[in-house]
Amino acid sequence: MRHKKMLLLFSICMLLLLDIEFGAETYNTLEVDTLKRGIEISPMLYGVFFEDINYAGDGGLYAELIQNRSFEFPNPLYNWSINTLGKDKAGYGIEKNNPISSKNPTYLRIVISSIDKGIIISNQGYHGITVKKGENYIITLYARSPDNSIKNILFEVSDRKGNVGFKGIIEGIGKNWQKYEKIVTCENEIEDGRFVISVNQKGILDLDFISLFPQNTWKGRKNGLRYDLAKLVADLRPSFIRFPGGCLVQGRTMADAYRWKKTIGDPSERPTIPNFWGYYQSLGLGFYEYFLFCEDIGAEPVPVINCGMSFQGSGPNDMVPLDKLDEYIQDALDLIEFANGSVNTKWGAVRAQLGHPEPFNMKYIEIGNEQWGYDYYVRYEKFYDAIKKKYPNMNVIFGVGPSPSGKIFDDGWNWVKSKGKADLVDEHYYMAPEWFLSNTERYANYDKNYKVYVGEYAAHGQGRRNNLESALAEAAYLINIEKYSDVVKMISYAPLFGKEGVSQWQPNLIWFNNKSSYATPNYYVIKMLNENKGRYILPMNLNIPADPSKMNITGMIGLGSWQTAVEYKDLKIIDNNTQNVLYEDNFKDTMKNWIVFRGIWTQRNGVFSQSTLSENCFAVTGNKEWNNYTIQVKAKKNSGREGFLIMFGVKDFDNFYWWNIGGWGNSYTAIEKSVNGIKSIIGSSANIRVIEDRWYDIKIEVNGNRIRCYLDGVLVHDVEDKMEKKEIYANAVEDMNGDVILKVVNISGENKKINILLKGLSNESILPDAEITVLTSDNLKDENSMDNPKKIFPQITTFNGVRNNFVYEFPKYSLTIIRIKKK
Repeated sequence: MRHKKMLLLFSICMLLLLDIEFGAETYNTLEVDTLKRGIEISPMLYGVFFEDINYAGDGGLYAELIQNRSFEFPNPLYNWSINTLGKDKAGYGIEKNNPISSKNPTYLRIVISSIDKGIIISNQGYHGITVKKGENYIITLYARSPDNSIKNILFEVSDRKGNVGFKGIIEGIGKNWQKYEKIVTCENEIEDGRFVISVNQKGILDLDFISLFPQNTWKGRKNGLRYDLAKLVADLRPSFIRFPGGCLVQGRTMADAYRWKKTIGDPSERPTIPNFWGYYQSLGLGFYEYFLFCEDIGAEPVPVINCGMSFQGSGPNDMVPLDKLDEYIQDALDLIEFANGSVNTKWGAVRAQLGHPEPFNMKYIEIGNEQWGYDYYVRYEKFYDAIKKKYPNMNVIFGVGPSPSGKIFDDGWNWVKSKGKADLVDEHYYMAPEWFLSNTERYANYDKNYKVYVGEYAAHGQGRRNNLESALAEAAYLINIEKYSDVVKMISYAPLFGKEGVSQWQPNLIWFNNKSSYATPNYYVIKMLNENKGRYILPMNLNIPADPSKMNITGMIGLGSWQTAVEYKDLKIIDNNTQNVLYEDNFKDTMKNWIVFRGIWTQRNGVFSQSTLSENCFAVTGNKEWNNYTIQVKAKKNSGREGFLIMFGVKDFDNFYWWNIGGWGNSYTAIEKSVNGIKSIIGSSANIRVIEDRWYDIKIEVNGNRIRCYLDGVLVHDVEDKMEKKEIYANAVEDMNGDVILKVVNISGENKKINILLKGLSNESILPDAEITVLTSDNLKDENSMDNPKKIFPQITTFNGVRNNFVYEFPKYSLTIIRIKKK
């Protein structure tokens, strides 16, 4: 007891001394209780999600350098050129008679009747071919000469300037199909080359499945993975890999849906299929390769399979009738057997034949991606029941759609809670950095009986670049996710890869071109947190004085519509404190007061009309400093798909709130907040639809951060926007070896001194030297790039000054990890 009193007296003295030295800054305190272990952090928390988007697979992680190697694109000669060098006479065409594989039936036939300087057949690869000096490359092709006249062909990789990386010869071509393979060493680096086959003999030549691979793939495997990209993933040490998608799993139609059985076996037997993202996929990177990669890096495989539905995001989707769903359910059961079955089972034997008799021990399977509604629920349930009947220990994952809120999201969760048929519920969110900073407590009130997997997330800033701002927003979010590991078991960023110049999506975790690659600040956030994840959450109290006025909803007001013709009248804005009228509009001669963003707006007879059926039509008025006010207005729908948009807290055209009455195809009503153009729903939705040719009385009361919405005098919503953006975010954990790890994000533009108190530790029990890892840069907009791949990179230093009560200055715009070791 005496020791505790002395320790308390010492702490008070230290605080008084700190108050003298640092003044008001001592109010920033982080107190950690090292004596009380909180929840255990999910060992599965940090994983990765791979999808062949942005040429991430073909042209990226899959190391093949030839595009359209089997002449199976809709235009069979896509990416191929055939030319004569002199006065040669030759013809060519695509044939299907007696192919090497019925699954890849087309091949190239060259007929040469006269030779001068020869015929060349060239492939541009994936936006050029890069080969590196000193590296070995494997050339594989199938060839035959039906008239037995052409015996040899030459090959090389060269560029437009005539520089040659390597060259070689294929000899002994006969009448029948034969596979030829050569290994060559690159003598000169080529950055933007092409693969060229030269023919210098008369006759008929058939070619198919022309392949060029670096020998230096991940683990040196043939048909393997590009080494630098695979290593970047491995260096993250992810606990799991979710694959192969994503929307890719769905397909635009069921004919294009991704089916795992097409992706195994000899690559020449795998068909080429349309890729959801606008290009074609060889399936050379298939489920067997995915499982091998998971095993290589110690990650659990989390495959996603088609649930019998195609993509829903662009209207009515194609789907398998329920009476024909058994084939797809059997696919799921067969996949589990392929991964886990003994060599005595049908699909376990197939795995063994491919070279892996040991099971992969798959524990997770996800049914569908971003699907929703009754059609999904009934199909998912059939999958779930069949899987659990045969494999009761398999973790089956259910998805709640593409957004973190809204009717689709709410309906999905309600279905899960009514049925109880999900081991994990997959949530996805691509939101502005401010959303992540303001939603760090998202899972505080979740029902702990249901476990969440955040299968896809990313902070999208303006321009959607991977900059420091988005990375720190995600860091603040993730360190709080750790605190809710009793709910959130797994989380993975999306997308994983983006190829410079040909990406359909930004941002991406890792960027690459044909020659090199680099990791983004977002990547290093995940790496730092995963390497310092810890085992137990430690109770902590972060005391940073806040300004309550920053919580106020402040801004102009607006009126709008979405694919709907509407009318408004009798608008009045009232100050809630004084009851004075801030603004009143009779809509007779006040167009000058309004700023129109989009739409055809007119005033006539006291009515403000918007007549076009375009999307996102609105006009705003008022003062950006307005707060604590009530909006009163009458509204009528004339025609169109939806209802009314009543705006408040308008900062600009990308940052505002609106009450979306009869939104989403006139299916429901909700309050939305737009941050940098990315919207999210606040509170719950209501089943309210708008009827044409009827006037509605609308009232919105804004008090601080509280919003109350009334329709015809009935209270519909009463919510608080608790999405407070703070400057400092923190977490404290204990590692398995007893280390205390502090994780702090300083999103502000100033260095912040924080008084750190380690309750339960004496100065004699801890080492004074702590390992400090910091990720920071001078500007939130800073990015990594090919030219400067480590502009934002974790820096490790030592801090000599750790005590049970000490002050540390956290740099502006930073993620800092302090690892405190016990003696």
